[in-house]
Amino acid sequence: MSDKRSSLAQPPFNRSSSERMITERDLKILWISRTLTNMDYQCSEEILRLDRYDLEIEQKNFIKAQLLRRYRERRAPYQKLLESL
Repeated sequence: MSDKRSSLAQPPFNRSSSERMITERDLKILWISRTLTNMDYQCSEEILRLDRYDLEIEQKNFIKAQLLRRYRERRAPYQKLLESL
């Protein structure tokens, strides 16, 4: 009976504790992913807000294009960094 209890308390895999730790590289990837997610959310919110404004279609399209251009410019360095990791 004690053998069953001790086997339940141990993790089901046989990795050393250093293999289960989050590395600095993992933290960088998580930080960049979170930054990109925040940028995506912010841009989508701005576009949704723009759709609610009472503007001419041409004005909305122009502003939306500017928002997307700025979004892509801001996002590109983080995307490259993520791909390099």
